[in-house]
Amino acid sequence: MEKVETIENDVLLNTDEQEITSYEKGHSFEDEFAQFMKRELKWEKVRVGAHMAGKANVKGSAIDVIGERLDQRGKNFSLIGIGWMLISLMSVAIALIYLIMDWGDGFLGLLIGGLMFLGGAFFTYQSNIFNKENAWVECKNLKGKVNINQISKSIREITDYRDSGNKEYKFEYHYFASASGYVENALKYAVDHNIICYQKEGNTFKRVGYWD
Repeated sequence: MEKVETIENDVLLNTDEQEITSYEKGHSFEDEFAQFMKRELKWEKVRVGAHMAGKANVKGSAIDVIGERLDQRGKNFSLIGIGWMLISLMSVAIALIYLIMDWGDGFLGLLIGGLMFLGGAFFTYQSNIFNKENAWVECKNLKGKVNINQISKSIREITDYRDSGNKEYKFEYHYFASASGYVENALKYAVDHNIICYQKEGNTFKRVGYWD
């Protein structure tokens, strides 16, 4: 009896170790692609692991990685804001010189400079809050190739989030990263649905397409 219990305990222990190893491998792969996104794809922020509640799936779908950066409008707003603030600081500096040297009324310059600074700050705030784009990323660190069912599941999840009406994230990009490649019909299905596919290659990731 004791021998049977020992065998059962060993089986449970080995199963737990396999699950932990599988989780760690998956998490490490996700983190690796997240860093690739920042380094090569110019995403300003990345977050590994999140849940997004959808319209049908209220509990939420697990997302491996989320990326965030300013969209083109946000970049334009940010440049305008920074430009206005720099000009306003110059105006304030000139107005202070006028006041110190008693060359004339510098208060008007201070007022204009202050208003311009507030305008620049407003544009910068707008760019940081309202003009962002996000990336939804699915990662698979498996021995086998990604199949069409896994691609289809990812499409259903991001579609469900969009249908929910949640405006917190604006997912303009949908990435799929695989350690072992893609089955042919899965890759075609992904490309047809505007999913950008990457495959691990050495110490980096290579974008792959159906006609590559």
